[in-house]
Amino acid sequence: MELRVPEGARRDFVAGCLVVEDGKLLLLDHSKYGVWLPPGGHVEERETPDEAAKRETMEETGLEVELQHSSGVVEEEFIDIPRPFNANLHKVEDGHWHCDYLYLARIKNEEEATHDHEHDGVKWFSKEELSDESYDIPEYVREAGKQAIQSSSEIK
Repeated sequence: MELRVPEGARRDFVAGCLVVEDGKLLLLDHSKYGVWLPPGGHVEERETPDEAAKRETMEETGLEVELQHSSGVVEEEFIDIPRPFNANLHKVEDGHWHCDYLYLARIKNEEEATHDHEHDGVKWFSKEELSDESYDIPEYVREAGKQAIQSSSEIK
């Protein structure tokens, strides 16, 4: 089945980080949607998805992160931006869809969060907790999170 944004529906580009530390994934209890999500948000004008992911993570958690999966190639008219660890399209509500780029990240530095009002708390989830149905976590986040934890342990 091919999933497409329906004719006339609004589509926003969003980006976030799958922050993994000590074998656990950081998720936020999202105030607006009432589910556990990675830090992230809308890609702003003149911003690339990787820049948005880092900015949103800093604003919401106070964590400065370093993204994985970047070649670092920079030429005069070409920049190789980091590859998303996961890219997905999901329905937010009727007539509104998100094209979401999730980046695997690790903590570089910690500062004060400026947008912590956008969530009702943070939790570091183990792979086992990501499978626990008592937590309201979208399925795509559960699966991407488990893969991120696994991949992060292989990188170190």
